[in-house]
Amino acid sequence: MAGLKLWLRSDKGVFARAGNVYEWQDQSENGLHATMPVASRQPELVSGTLNGKPVVRFHGAQSLWLSAPVQPSSFAVFVVGKNNKASEKFSIILGPGGNWPNNQLRWENGHEVLFVGTSNDLQATTAKIGDTRVYHLLSARYDGETLSVYRDGSFISRHNVSPGGPWTLAQVGAWYSKEFMEGDLAELLVYDQAISDESRTSIEGHLLDKYDIP
Repeated sequence: MAGLKLWLRSDKGVFARAGNVYEWQDQSENGLHATMPVASRQPELVSGTLNGKPVVRFHGAQSLWLSAPVQPSSFAVFVVGKNNKASEKFSIILGPGGNWPNNQLRWENGHEVLFVGTSNDLQATTAKIGDTRVYHLLSARYDGETLSVYRDGSFISRHNVSPGGPWTLAQVGAWYSKEFMEGDLAELLVYDQAISDESRTSIEGHLLDKYDIP
């Protein structure tokens, strides 16, 4: 679909050595592959976990760098996975690294997600989505004025936000090299435009069916 900027799926394009993922290939046409050369920083590929499909598991000290950041001004994002952090501290899904600005998508705790972009004035925006520690589909759509958040295809909340530039995300699973994800990812899609509601529901339906999410 037009606008697809990044597409990571755990059942295709995942390269692992001794069970550790060193490259997760972008299935869009943009080649934004996610890599990590350092073995101790590589997440784990766990087979047969979600409806017979694998997941990429982050244990709290792993991340994957995108070959170039995604930088949408308007966007749609879809995440199939779950937060494995037992504490109520946040667990990073997409975040910054290097000299890139502090922009994030994260599981904020056991029942919320957070979107923030300190470089583009995307104010910290939380949404109460329910239990983040079970497999679920998180999706969001931003059209330049309104951020709408969904869980498993159902509308959760709407937020009026007015950033002054693109939402820049440089790596999977970490905030710089200081805070990390504890969680599983099965699929991740980022569009650099606010796709239609019809397209959103179609993608959600496909992912919910593929992973047998209630």
